[in-house]
Amino acid sequence: MLTVRKLYKRYVTVRVLLGAEFSVVRGQKVALVGVNGVGKSTLLRIIAGLEKEDRGDVIRARRAHISYLPQELPEETTDDTALGYLRRVSGISDLETEMAELETKLGNEESLERYGELRDRYDRMEGYSFEGKALSAIIGLGLPGSFMARSLAEMSGGERRRVALAAALLSEADLLLLDEPTNDLDLSAILWLESYLRKSVSAVIVASHDRAFLDSVADKVLEIDYHFRTTRMWTGNYSTYFKEKAEELRREREEFERSEGERERLYETADEKREWARIGGEQKMPDKDRMSQGYHRDRAERKFGAAAKALSTRADKVKKVKIGIVRDPLAVYFEPAEGEDRDITITGAVGGYADAFSAGPIDLAIPFGAHVGVFGRNGSGKSTILRMIAGTLPLSAGTVILGEGVKLGVLTQENDILPREKSAVEWFASETPITDELDIIRFLNKFLLVGDAASFKMDDLSPGERMRLSLAFLMATKSNVLILDEPSNHLDLEAVAALSEALDLFPGTVILVSHDRAFLADRDFSQVVSVDNGRLFVEKDYDTYLEKAMTEAARGM
Repeated sequence: MLTVRKLYKRYVTVRVLLGAEFSVVRGQKVALVGVNGVGKSTLLRIIAGLEKEDRGDVIRARRAHISYLPQELPEETTDDTALGYLRRVSGISDLETEMAELETKLGNEESLERYGELRDRYDRMEGYSFEGKALSAIIGLGLPGSFMARSLAEMSGGERRRVALAAALLSEADLLLLDEPTNDLDLSAILWLESYLRKSVSAVIVASHDRAFLDSVADKVLEIDYHFRTTRMWTGNYSTYFKEKAEELRREREEFERSEGERERLYETADEKREWARIGGEQKMPDKDRMSQGYHRDRAERKFGAAAKALSTRADKVKKVKIGIVRDPLAVYFEPAEGEDRDITITGAVGGYADAFSAGPIDLAIPFGAHVGVFGRNGSGKSTILRMIAGTLPLSAGTVILGEGVKLGVLTQENDILPREKSAVEWFASETPITDELDIIRFLNKFLLVGDAASFKMDDLSPGERMRLSLAFLMATKSNVLILDEPSNHLDLEAVAALSEALDLFPGTVILVSHDRAFLADRDFSQVVSVDNGRLFVEKDYDTYLEKAMTEAARGM
């Protein structure tokens, strides 16, 4: 299906891929992993034929159909409805057009062969029932059926991306390339996607931060090494890969320490023998017999000198064990600002958008130090409620009272609070206590925002870099109330783990929206609420909510 050989890619002086090699066979499900900025998206674009490698080979099966979902969609200017877009992007429209043209030329052997190939693909895409299949995909991914007739130009970025994901799936491609497909999905939609991909005969390469999703879907893991920019294929899902990788690093470390210990012992013994040879050679005989003294000196040098040389030779021959380079882990920690009265009280709050969605009335008391999980399906009103609490969405009724000591730190799904026209350095200098440019760059380096990333305009950063920048900002501003809307989106798995640990240790208030099951499994919530059509409901705990949500999702599959 796909073979990649000695693939190299650089951007000016930045190395991205240095000799990547792997292969993917039909039907294989491959998780593509590596830290943010390691080259996952670049590799997917190269395989999709949207970007050119510097050298190396990307060998695709003859007439293999490849479908690609990017991490960020370009602005859509088409007036297509969702159905029109699905027909066009999935390729069903082009198939029908070419088949109609060939039907007049079936007397030609070449045309007949081509028509047969197209017909096979059309049948695989269930072309005669495509609209019904498209409707199922749209609903499965969490959009109402009415979206089939809605213009893409009227949709939000998250809605358009779900339609684009549906188009990729409906193409029934031989190879699906999916870059962070779960970012805009709620739990029900993620479960539907997992089921769809497991049943699909397509080969899949998927980059995702969602550990539970990768465990459910992948049977192989393709790792891009951060230091060497090479690839390695592992058998099994993500959890299997993670355990085997950790065990391999442990064995390497033990073998390295054993090898170095043996080498050091031999060199130390050789040094001792040389010292004995020196002492023996300087030994004075009682009768000052020069001949006897020379004899003992020569004997000591021969005996201990030869032994020292032999030991040094043995030490040189001890196998030098190579150990994988382990990068310093990302360190995230949130230090809350001090202050009195840091509670939040919400009474009868109603907020929303003119002539559109409205949430409330909401009643909720959040004492300082509470960790609150907010859950619900896409479009239920979770983000609206978070904006009401943050004060970025005016209330039409009720109150949200923040204690005088509250210092808010807000992270949104799309990082839309970032001033995209500014660089990270400019933003930090004006909005955080860190004002010296060199100090800012050192601080951002801890978040892998290295080199030009700190001086680039934020609009030129990748989604993962922007999310890391937002985390860095929260650290620098010492907020004591964190409002986090899907904070694991766009982060690599290492960064998600670091964020999880930081929240465990954070003594301030956390109000969190997320659909990442593995990330949420590590949380210890003091309050759990669900949102349905703008109304808030108190849940017993996260596990109870999850069980209920998974049962509802299973009914819809």
